[in-house]
Amino acid sequence: MKAALLLLALLVHTVHSYSTTRAETLRLFNLERSLIANNTQIANMIQLEYSPELEKVLYVKLGKAGGCSDSKIIYDDYNSWIHVEAHLNVNTETMDEQTSSKLYGGADKHLMAHVETKCMETGKEVHSYVFYKTNDKELHGPPGSRCRAGTRPTPDGLCEQFSDRKRKNGKFEDKSSGQKE
Repeated sequence: MKAALLLLALLVHTVHSYSTTRAETLRLFNLERSLIANNTQIANMIQLEYSPELEKVLYVKLGKAGGCSDSKIIYDDYNSWIHVEAHLNVNTETMDEQTSSKLYGGADKHLMAHVETKCMETGKEVHSYVFYKTNDKELHGPPGSRCRAGTRPTPDGLCEQFSDRKRKNGKFEDKSSGQKE
């Protein structure tokens, strides 16, 4: 357990020590989610997918928060089955274990986005994250053993989302024909 926490501390520092790409951010989040699923025996932890469209949500939330506010978590319910969780101005250097678990964990998170902005007051870069969530509850057992419909287990203990249609550049592409809609 101590090794996992040390890895978490190093990972958090690594994630924010340099500007990351979307793919790197997603990979690091899913690595952390896999560690959480394995350490706490969450059987239905979803492997996140990146949604560039969600970045717009973050810019709106940051604009309303004033851009350089203290770190905060905002929850919005858009309808009965999709909720948004935004983590604004995240400071990973001062993040405790509980806050880290809220950021990286949660079996109900499916999509994510990240933006890096610069606080004009301090000159520091700040990181914000947003997630689309459902009402899925955490199920306990061997990681990946209780994946919901539409997902399948990965070797890392997460539940990978899949369908016959793959989202690409904002459009859906039928995997079998390559036709875009």
